[in-house]
Amino acid sequence: MKIISKVLLVLGIVFTIGQSAYASEQEEVKELFLKKIATVVNIIKESTNTKEERNSKIVQLLTPTIDFEIMAKLSLGAKEWAKLNEEQKTTFVKLYVERMKQSYSSKLDAYSGQEIEVTKILQPKSNRIELVTNIVNPDNNLEISYKYYKPAKQQEGKDTWLIYDVTILGISILKTDRAQFSEFLRTKTIDDLITRLSNS
Repeated sequence: MKIISKVLLVLGIVFTIGQSAYASEQEEVKELFLKKIATVVNIIKESTNTKEERNSKIVQLLTPTIDFEIMAKLSLGAKEWAKLNEEQKTTFVKLYVERMKQSYSSKLDAYSGQEIEVTKILQPKSNRIELVTNIVNPDNNLEISYKYYKPAKQQEGKDTWLIYDVTILGISILKTDRAQFSEFLRTKTIDDLITRLSNS
């Protein structure tokens, strides 16, 4: 009986330590997110910036937090990615990153100082965290979730936790891109897709 009690005590301690570590990581991600959002808001409010300067500063600020490269690979899918040669991979990633930055920059034009709050933090795996946020509007709120992963080895110039997908009202950017790319590649080649991205 004493042995069982000791085992349960040890398991309880391990579980508590694990939960504490999870809570610490979640708080780390939340604090960094809110800090960067506050900086973004300050940049937007800075009246001396042109739109191009504003967008450039914000993209530069957020680049260490977002793993554009892994998003590019995931958007194409493992099967299609494996078919690419090294030159095609490099070109596709470059064009996808530019596409994402342009898309984010265009969305900044719609922001007019709404409050952003973190409503929930989920951690389904030790190296995965989902930050659920809410953009508060007078008429209706907008829920946006940021999905993070923690690389086994921290990348140079990158944060510890990196965003690899964003869902807006439950719609995943990655899944949307993958569906569009998959449909395009049914009748066309990867070089056609690269050409389309370079011209967009």
